[in-house]
Amino acid sequence: MDKPVQVEQTRDSSRSEGDPDAVMSLTRARLKIKDILNPNVVTASPAETVFCAARRMCHCRVSCVVVVDSGNIVGLLTQKDLVLGIAQEQEAYGQLPVAQRMSSPVLVASPDMPMLEAAQILRSRGIKHLPIVAERNLIGIVTQTDITRGLIYMTPLQRVCEVMSSHVTTIDEGMTVTEAARTMAAQKVSCVVATRFDEPMGILTQKDILMRVILLQRNPTCTSVGEVMSAPILPIPPDYPVFAASRAMDKMRVHRLVVTEAGHVRGIVSQTDILHAVERRLAEEERHWLLLVCSDIPMFMLDATGVVTYANVAFLRLFDAQSHEELVGRILSQEGLWSGPQDRERLLAMLERGQSDLLELVARTAAGRPLRIVVLLAVTKDTGGDIIGWQGVAWPVAGARTRKKALCHNSRGNTPGYVTPNL
Repeated sequence: MDKPVQVEQTRDSSRSEGDPDAVMSLTRARLKIKDILNPNVVTASPAETVFCAARRMCHCRVSCVVVVDSGNIVGLLTQKDLVLGIAQEQEAYGQLPVAQRMSSPVLVASPDMPMLEAAQILRSRGIKHLPIVAERNLIGIVTQTDITRGLIYMTPLQRVCEVMSSHVTTIDEGMTVTEAARTMAAQKVSCVVATRFDEPMGILTQKDILMRVILLQRNPTCTSVGEVMSAPILPIPPDYPVFAASRAMDKMRVHRLVVTEAGHVRGIVSQTDILHAVERRLAEEERHWLLLVCSDIPMFMLDATGVVTYANVAFLRLFDAQSHEELVGRILSQEGLWSGPQDRERLLAMLERGQSDLLELVARTAAGRPLRIVVLLAVTKDTGGDIIGWQGVAWPVAGARTRKKALCHNSRGNTPGYVTPNL
C-alpha cells in the first residue's frame, strides 16, 4: 500500500521587497497556507472498514479522512467517495476496506504555498482537500472552506446573484437516496434540491447521506430523499451580500445556500462558487495592477487618511524622486510637497469632502523645483460605502492639455474614449 506521495511544488511567487511594483503581489504572497491550515488531521488506515472511517468523520465533524499506512499518506476518503459508493450499489458497502473506496494518489502541498496558488490548484484539479506536508511529515490539512474564508477578505464581492450557480439539480422528495446519489454522480454535483409538486422542500447533500444513511446503516434503496434531507430550506435573496453568505455558511456549518425569489429557486451559492469568483476578481485586479505599474501616466494611491501607499515609476519620475521610499508613507497634503499653503488647503478640503474631483495645483518636487500639475483623485469605497482610499492620476499642465485635445478628437470620431472634465 506504500504508494508514492504526489507533492505539488511551491513556486516562488514573491519578488524583491524593495520592488515598488511588487506591492500587490507581495501582499498576496504573504498569505500562506500555514496561516490557515488545521493541524488536527483525522486519519484512517487502509485496512479499516468504510463504516468505521465514516463514523470517525461524523464524530470529528470533518468532510474527509487522510489514509495513512506506515507513516505514508496513501489516500483520501471523502464524503464524495462515500456517495459514489452508494450510487454504485456496492454490496455490504460499509464493510469494504477503506483502500477500496479512497482516492489515490494524494496531492499534497507545502505550508509555505501561497493561499491563492492553493485555491487555483483546488479548482484546476477538482478537489476540495489538500494535506499539508513538511519534510514528508503530515502537519495539517486545508479545505476549500478554509481557503474561501481566507481569500474572501481580499475582494469586495457584492451580491450572491453575481456568483451563484443558476443551474440547480432537483429531485422529487419521494425518490430514493440511491437514485439521488446516482443523479448527483451523473450531474457531478454535491447536492440536489428536493421538491414536492415543483415546490422546494429541502436539500440533500453528501453530508446528509453520510450522517443520516451511512452512519445509521440505513438501506439507501429503501430510504426516500424526504426522510433524510435537510429541511426546511433557509433561503437567501439574490441581493444578499456575498460576505454575509460566507459567514452564514460558517455559522451553520454548511457549504451552500439556496437562493430564492418570490418563492422560486433562482440558484445555489456554494463555497466553490465564492472561491471561483474570488479567483476571477483577483485575476482582474492583477491585470489592472500590471497596467498601472507599466503605464507612462503618473499614478498613485492613498489610504483613507491621505497617506501615499503606492506610486508608479511615472509618478516618481514626475516628482524627481529617486526611490519609492521618498514618496510612499508621506501624507499627500503635507507642506513639503506643495509650493504654497493655498494649494495644500484645497487638496485637504477635497479629501475631507470625500468626493472624486480634479484640481490644478503647484507641487514641489523632490529636487525642490515647482511643478504645475493637474491631479484627478477618485475615491475608493468598500461594500458598506465607507472610504478606504483614493486612486490618483497627475499630469503636468502642458501634458494634461495635450491629452485633453487628443481625447476630445477621439470623442468626435468613432473611437470611444473618456474625456476628463475641466482639463
